[in-house]
Amino acid sequence: MTTEQRKLIHYWIFLGIVLTIGTLISLSDIENKQLAILLLTIPVVIVSIFQDFTYYKGYGANAERIGEFVEKHPLVKYWLVFFCLLILPFMVYAMATTDDDFLQGYLYFLSFILLIGPVAVVSELERFRSMGNNA
Repeated sequence: MTTEQRKLIHYWIFLGIVLTIGTLISLSDIENKQLAILLLTIPVVIVSIFQDFTYYKGYGANAERIGEFVEKHPLVKYWLVFFCLLILPFMVYAMATTDDDFLQGYLYFLSFILLIGPVAVVSELERFRSMGNNA
């Protein structure tokens, strides 16, 4: 494993921890949620100052535009079509018809993760592999 790959894995772990803590804060019953989330952003800002984001200008190892990236990965394209045609309409209907604010927020968050998540995961894995090939 190269040094760049280690840095990328450390950044993934850090973001995973921050997202988990942020989710736990938003689901908890503490009084000052906004203050807690604001305090959680301080380590993100500090780490981001020292992080090199030049390779995040596009998707995948070659910094492609999203259309080119999705065309290059047919499983991602099929997932996006399947999700947008068969799953997302039911989630939007459920969000529109329910009165439960927690369920609406949960479905909104879940729809965003299911739409963007596979593209981001495949892009990051491709970047990780390319960092190993460049060594």
